[in-house]
Amino acid sequence: MIWLNHGGYRMIFVSDLRKYRNIIIIIIFLTAIIFFFQRFNLVVTEIQGDTAIVKINFLVPMKQFGIEEKIHIKSYHLSHSKIHCDFNWESKNVLRVCLKEISDFKGQKAIFMIKGAETKIPFLSKSLSVLIQFQAEPKLIKVENGKNTPTDGPLILQFNTPIDFKNIEQYIQTDVKFEIRPYEVDSNKFIDYCKLVLYPDEKLENERNYLLLIKKGLKAQCGEMIKEDIKIQITTAPKPYITKTFPEQSAKWVSIYPKITAEMSEELSDAIVTIDGVKQKVKIKGNKLELLPWEVLRANKEYEVQIQGVSKYGEKTDLYSLKFTTMPLKEDQLWVEVVLKEKHEVLIHKGEEVIRRMPASGGKPEEPSVLGTFYIQDRGPSFFSPRFNEGALYWVRIVDQYLFHGIPRDNHWNIIQSELEKIGKPASHGCIRLLDEDAKWFYENIPHGTMVIIHE
Repeated sequence: MIWLNHGGYRMIFVSDLRKYRNIIIIIIFLTAIIFFFQRFNLVVTEIQGDTAIVKINFLVPMKQFGIEEKIHIKSYHLSHSKIHCDFNWESKNVLRVCLKEISDFKGQKAIFMIKGAETKIPFLSKSLSVLIQFQAEPKLIKVENGKNTPTDGPLILQFNTPIDFKNIEQYIQTDVKFEIRPYEVDSNKFIDYCKLVLYPDEKLENERNYLLLIKKGLKAQCGEMIKEDIKIQITTAPKPYITKTFPEQSAKWVSIYPKITAEMSEELSDAIVTIDGVKQKVKIKGNKLELLPWEVLRANKEYEVQIQGVSKYGEKTDLYSLKFTTMPLKEDQLWVEVVLKEKHEVLIHKGEEVIRRMPASGGKPEEPSVLGTFYIQDRGPSFFSPRFNEGALYWVRIVDQYLFHGIPRDNHWNIIQSELEKIGKPASHGCIRLLDEDAKWFYENIPHGTMVIIHE
């Protein structure tokens, strides 16, 4: 019978299936019961403002210890929300949970979940999820940029609860047209419906008052409404302008590596500066910007610097064009250029011609060399620093404690081989190191008062 044919196999299988039909039905029935008891619970929810009471009857005896590890709460709206959870067992199968919003932001929608809570019945665990809608009367708690509103926005209205954006334009009225959006948190693409972000359709006027009306009836997502009109006066920010520059407009005999500065009428947050169309790296300090050019400028040449500052309120200055002419260089004038780029080196110039190149090492990132234009000061044949327990030959002062000098030596006056091998790379405490033969030449040939330009 077993080897008859495929039809024989089918007959045997069907007969076996009929033989075990009752067992199969029982298994299916028990599986359905287990699934039912895993998912079915009696849940009663009571919500009063920022508090929700959830009473759960699991219908079977529960293992009560460790239930807190099975509880999860997730807010639908507020990434910064905090919900406190407290619970107690009223019986062996009834759990009472108290949820309370404890942040300043209320009326959120949250989901309360229990995942895989163990029962006293083997192989049976319980899971559930309950949607909680806390209640809160919507209130305006903050107007961001209200006193110095950027003329191209945004104005941000901060509420205590997520706002319903349906027909929002009917409830936010101004004497100019605004586009109204919810606030997007860039870091995790989260939308915060507690904040209304208003952008004007057209640029506003500087230092002007505008009236904003939030009408009663504006609804929160929890269903509560604003009960009275709210009137807000906003004032746009002043337009910043440049008050002072260095060099001054049309200045002559400007250094070929000048520190360019500009002062504004307002505190700055950003600035864009170009020299002959090349964008520069700018430092901001309060209402002042400063920069050193990317490269040493050409001698006896007119340059155009374009400056546009951005105030801390987001307002831009008009584009300002500053023109100046650099100093001429005599054909036999010695000057020193220290280049601290990927390769550190010292260039000795005569006029516009480079007459000597020397490998060098400037300061490490944590102890950088000074940048700018300086003039050679005093010098000496050698020095020793107890602070660093090392010294060097042929030092020439740049400014303050910053020197040109030879390769560092230890307290036995031996060259420190590891420091010698760093030549050409950042390695010093801020000084400019040279090979001893180059340091000797520098010491003997570069006179007092020689111009030194140090740049990155």
